[in-house]
Amino acid sequence: MWRVLVWDEAGRLVSHVGVLVRDATYNGQPVRLGGIGGVQTHPDARGKGYASAALSRAAQVLRDTLEVDFSQLVCRPALLSYYARLGWQLFGGDVYVDQPTGRQIFTFNRTMLLSGRIPAPQDGVLDLCGLPW
Repeated sequence: MWRVLVWDEAGRLVSHVGVLVRDATYNGQPVRLGGIGGVQTHPDARGKGYASAALSRAAQVLRDTLEVDFSQLVCRPALLSYYARLGWQLFGGDVYVDQPTGRQIFTFNRTMLLSGRIPAPQDGVLDLCGLPW
């Protein structure tokens, strides 16, 4: 796991974004999938662009350094418009994950994708080939 950390002008750590990479499949074809998780900003620092800056840097690292095909994040419905403003697209297809009871469609919150080496798909079947992030 990689992390993007943002400090404010006073040197305080104010925002964090976790960055992950995994092998997955999209419509049965292998893909190198980036992942975003653990997006957090200190309550006193919210609304100042720190998380947006961290997410922008994370997207750049995923695309240019880690060379992912595309990236995924999962978010609550209330945050869909925030991530859409940053270029993330709602995925309308099915996302599969492994669970202790077997392979299942992931239905916890909404999946959004961001283009990397290839354009982010809008529908189809994305299989994480393992447990959820």
